[in-house]
Amino acid sequence: MTGQAASARQIVLASGNPGKLAELSVLLSPLGWQVRAQSEFHLEEADEPHPTFIENALAKARHASFHTGLPALADDSGLCVDALGGLPGVRSARFAPLSGASRPQQDAANNALLLQQLGDASSRAARFVSVIVALRHAADPEPLIAQGELIGQIGRAPLGQGGFGYDPLFVLSDGRTLAQCDAQEKNRISHRAQAMRRLLPLLQDVWGRSAAV
Repeated sequence: MTGQAASARQIVLASGNPGKLAELSVLLSPLGWQVRAQSEFHLEEADEPHPTFIENALAKARHASFHTGLPALADDSGLCVDALGGLPGVRSARFAPLSGASRPQQDAANNALLLQQLGDASSRAARFVSVIVALRHAADPEPLIAQGELIGQIGRAPLGQGGFGYDPLFVLSDGRTLAQCDAQEKNRISHRAQAMRRLLPLLQDVWGRSAAV
């Protein structure tokens, strides 16, 4: 394989999250691609000022591709609660207004605020949403886009010790919270895994026809 071909088999992940890198590396391995985190290139996180998951995912992918010269993959995800008009949505990670908080502190504050805003509402339907975008280059006019959802309800108190974020409040159809599932099961049913399963055939079918990737 030439150096140019080897480079073309790489794709940059617009994230420095090691868990996300490991998960997506496994999912993309059948295609023969090496997934590289943008942190390898000393890139800072892109701004995410947009009101929709798709716009933020595109912004992150374009940022990573522009600065590395590689095809890019990015996802934006969050929790959408019907009774709150879709909130916390794209603000999920920083729903509660804290400054300089650790991840556990921020998660606890987010969960407390979510329960406070829902109060005694009888309608507690919610879904985790993930939108994943793939770009061949920063100016790609035909981004590949896939969305995954995990449907559930918001509980009235946290349950379970696993996971992170809103997992202790997110109740599945069998009555367990995501925090009561093991990591392997969560990764199998997650919104991100569902989005990737929809994206993989697009990568094979659409990018497989392109000599550029």
